[in-house]
Amino acid sequence: MSRTLAALGLILLLAANLAACGESPMGASEGGSAAPADAPASTPPGPDFSGDFDLTGTEPFWSGRIQADGLTLSRAGQPDVSTANTGAKVEGDVGVWGVGGLVFRLHQEPCSDGMSDRKYDYRAEVTINGQTLKGCASALVDTADETKS
Repeated sequence: MSRTLAALGLILLLAANLAACGESPMGASEGGSAAPADAPASTPPGPDFSGDFDLTGTEPFWSGRIQADGLTLSRAGQPDVSTANTGAKVEGDVGVWGVGGLVFRLHQEPCSDGMSDRKYDYRAEVTINGQTLKGCASALVDTADETKS
């Protein structure tokens, strides 16, 4: 029993000395608070679906636009279809706009239209009344912001 008490006393003494050193736990920044040991690891931010996008597809040729004021789909020989933009809903790594008969989906991954050398940052899918059109998309760049640089 005296051995157990002596070992316990030694452990307490060592713990008190370590606490008195005042050093931060490994990985903690000076003056900051450390995250609890059971806190989940931080995850990288997901895809950015903010702003406006241009979409394009071939076979059949079509184009689309996602803007703050609405969604528009244009197809050869058919009237444009437009609807209100209710905002992007993020489903995993996919941005989804629209409801009902017209839905736009963007996947943040490289895409090529197969007819030009142009590279796009997004793969696009547009569903209109059960038909799925496939193509590519790119974020629109505000040229007013570019000229300020």
